[in-house]
Amino acid sequence: MTESAVDIGILEEKSNWLLHPRFFPSKVGGKPAWLDLKNICNTAELTCKICNDPLVFLCQVYAPYEEKDDCFHRTIFVFICRNGTCCRTNCADNLKVLRCQLRRNNEFYSYEPYEEKENENFSMERWPKLCHVCGLKGPSHCAKCKKSFYCSRKHQILDWQKGHKESCSNLVQQDAESNILPNFIVTESGKSILFKEWELVVDVEDEEDNTCVDEKQEMEKLRKMMIEKKAGTLSDISENELEQYAKNMPQDKVFNKFSKRISRHPEQVLRYDRGGTPLWITGNTENHLIYIPNCQYCNGDRQFEFQVMPQLLNFINIGIDINSIDWGILAIYTCKNSCNNGPAYKEEYVVKQDLCN
Repeated sequence: MTESAVDIGILEEKSNWLLHPRFFPSKVGGKPAWLDLKNICNTAELTCKICNDPLVFLCQVYAPYEEKDDCFHRTIFVFICRNGTCCRTNCADNLKVLRCQLRRNNEFYSYEPYEEKENENFSMERWPKLCHVCGLKGPSHCAKCKKSFYCSRKHQILDWQKGHKESCSNLVQQDAESNILPNFIVTESGKSILFKEWELVVDVEDEEDNTCVDEKQEMEKLRKMMIEKKAGTLSDISENELEQYAKNMPQDKVFNKFSKRISRHPEQVLRYDRGGTPLWITGNTENHLIYIPNCQYCNGDRQFEFQVMPQLLNFINIGIDINSIDWGILAIYTCKNSCNNGPAYKEEYVVKQDLCN
């Protein structure tokens, strides 16, 4: 990540094995590529505040603090509730952000970078078992085969319905050592709740001066994309309301700035600007004036680190019905000192800003 300019993230398809934790990926969807493999989170730590269902992994950003020895490896994780009804305007109760960091010399990974070999042995036997469906800590297992682990009863039932019922007997008969289930591969049951998996590639934003671009033309293009639900769904706003809002968009100077800025790279799904300011999507809410609480572990200041853009909704197969999850932007704030106090996975702060009247 660069310090002098805003970095943007775009998505690329990549083989699942290259998104394994040992390669310290930035990624979207699939199962989380945990950093600390011993203290993996469970459902009690990752539960929706609204419906109490387990949260689902949305994305992670590898963002080390090179100036701090204990942050040589550092990743920020974002989780969200899959239930669209929990997605409320300008409310982040259906989201959770976690920060994890490690020294270069640690008990999980090699001191030197790993070679990109698909079949390289990386045993997970020393560490907690992961849920076969979602990749959270799996404290319980199938009583019959004892080889499929689950974070919750709900995910065990889902896996049973999606194929484990047929495969369970075969697993019982096979040798345990040769049937360690892949920890980070998305299973058939996982496909029904997890988001499509992508690599998140980050590069410096093009600073080309776009003042010659006709702003009204760009606004109209973005307006049409939103109405057609190609630039983020707006599940809690009717199409008539959206049409009415679109007519008034030029009066929203914040949205004008937003649309003009992203027109440089309309495919961007993330903006990274540690210590900077979010690119707010609208001036019609007060989110950008809210108080950001101090870090609960060291009481130090938090600072803006990155934001998730509405374009990401186009890539993760959530559908466009009225009960789909939705956001305008997700602004992530983290401990300015990236303190090492507290648990291995430390909760950080997220602001959800939506495009609404």
